[in-house]
Amino acid sequence: MPRSRRLLLMCSLPAVVLSAPKPTAADADAAAAIVTAEKAFAAQVRAQGVRDGFLAWLAPTGVVFRPGPVSGVKTYEKQKPGWNGLLAWTPMHAAISADGKLGWSTGPWTFSRDSTAKKPDAHGDYMTVWRLQGDGSWKAVLDCGVSHPPPARETPAVTFGAPVPGASLGSRPLAARQSLYQADAAFAKVAGTAGVSDAIARYASDDVIVLREGDQRVTGKAAARDSIASREAMARMVSNAQSVAGSGDIGYTYGTFVTGGLADPDSAWYVHVWHRGAAAAWRLAFQVVMPVPKPK
Repeated sequence: MPRSRRLLLMCSLPAVVLSAPKPTAADADAAAAIVTAEKAFAAQVRAQGVRDGFLAWLAPTGVVFRPGPVSGVKTYEKQKPGWNGLLAWTPMHAAISADGKLGWSTGPWTFSRDSTAKKPDAHGDYMTVWRLQGDGSWKAVLDCGVSHPPPARETPAVTFGAPVPGASLGSRPLAARQSLYQADAAFAKVAGTAGVSDAIARYASDDVIVLREGDQRVTGKAAARDSIASREAMARMVSNAQSVAGSGDIGYTYGTFVTGGLADPDSAWYVHVWHRGAAAAWRLAFQVVMPVPKPK
């Protein structure tokens, strides 16, 4: 089963209109640690198989989405050891916090049942959140993604995000987490009243990356707004978890994403990655929505 990637997945704050900071060479140098970890993770999966590769790189409390959040270690421990298909992926965007302890990356993945096949059996995009462990190693604390038809041929050059360190909130973990929750709740409020595309327009960074099941990756606020407007109206979103870097400049959240009536069950899950931008405001850097499969 491809790396949990074929899945799914309220207070108000003022709209953010300031431009996002431009990534610098220093941002790229710092985030290279995330790219290196991601590539090593992928290499071990190729060499040892999906089960053993994931167990080597998942944090003990790491979460994967199947379709909702579950323990990654317990999920992969249940798989049979040995060959279970060739899963390959490569990072095309990465970012790291100012304290060098939390980062994330996203990019395309492929899955082949037969390693000698000329064409993969499945394609998609993933997103992994990484946290530096006490022993100096990087471990994946969250893994999610979507599947979609084969994309146009591409060899993506890696790009980098540029969050702004939080001078005040970085020294106050509870306040930083509360501010992240408030940003996520503000996004949810707009998504539930004006629509998801309006929330993207208000709170996303200029280089936001958006993933939807069945669709190619969308990059850029205007493109994401227009793409979502064509497929989603309003959604009720409830955050289940939030986590923030010690430096207060990167955080992630996830929760339920319901587009049906009030009595409908949860129809999808979302994951958000947030960067602090100009004026210490949180800006949405990444969003994925992963639908719960409908009963047959």
